[in-house]
Amino acid sequence: MMSLKEQEIYEEKVMEWIDDHFVLNEVEIEEYPFFLHGKLVRDKRGESMIVFWCVIYGRVDYRF
Repeated sequence: MMSLKEQEIYEEKVMEWIDDHFVLNEVEIEEYPFFLHGKLVRDKRGESMIVFWCVIYGRVDYRF
């Protein structure tokens, strides 16, 4: 089981990744609870992707 501190770190890493790859005021970000620290990122055209923390590889990952 993950500690609260670990969960905060993974949440921060997911948000940092999103911040590094998108202009934040041009996308909508919603919680996506089906993945660990998952975020649904949607652009102005309605296209979306899921960004999350992958426990298998120990990194941020995404799916279209």
